[in-house]
Amino acid sequence: EANPWLKEQKVVAKPDQLIKRRGKAGLIAVNKTFSEAKDWVMERMCKEQKVETVTGQLTHFLIEPMVAHKQEEEFYICLHSLRYYDEILFYHEGGVDVGDVDAKAERVQIPTGVEPTASMVTEKLLSKVPSGKQANLASFILSLYRFYKDLHFAYLEINPLVMLEDNTVVPLDMAAKLDETAGFLCAQRWGEVDWPPPFGRAAYPEEALIRDMDGKTGASLKLTILNDKGRVWTMVAGGGAS
Repeated sequence: EANPWLKEQKVVAKPDQLIKRRGKAGLIAVNKTFSEAKDWVMERMCKEQKVETVTGQLTHFLIEPMVAHKQEEEFYICLHSLRYYDEILFYHEGGVDVGDVDAKAERVQIPTGVEPTASMVTEKLLSKVPSGKQANLASFILSLYRFYKDLHFAYLEINPLVMLEDNTVVPLDMAAKLDETAGFLCAQRWGEVDWPPPFGRAAYPEEALIRDMDGKTGASLKLTILNDKGRVWTMVAGGGAS
């Protein structure tokens, strides 16, 4: 009842567990009714799944509206931060078969303190995009970069980024990393953020306890167990604990 669209349109279902290349792994159900998507999810819920070299249990899924589009309307974009500048990578083809974007993407480097302009983005990134889409796409990229900076992301990748015939921009899949050290600046804007372990590695009870404690205090409490049989503890940041 809270989400009537589920029964009014076709949907997409996929795991939401820090898994990349879900399409190639057969972990995306496309153009399904809600009933079909629900069955697809339940067939995989709490089951072991191997993704490339990692095996883990599927426990969290997303169901979202299906956005019908053409292959030529898919793009790829990635923003990431380095020591002295941010970099935006853009490729005029997106989707499951985008390939090695590091080798073929257009890119622009934005030094710290410099604001990119629409002309810079268009010239450096969008030369292979149809001219009728360039202005709207440049505007979206500038807004995305402001969003990226304001909320202290360290990495943000959208693939595919779809621009429909009416120039509406729709991000269909995204992977992102937040700069956790910016929590004192952005915690309220982030809202409740969970920091789950990587796919294929369940949290130890001790890690779960510390994570729960961390959520209830203004202090920063972190525990990552690298070797549960080890006898050496590494303190990467002392602070008050030292």
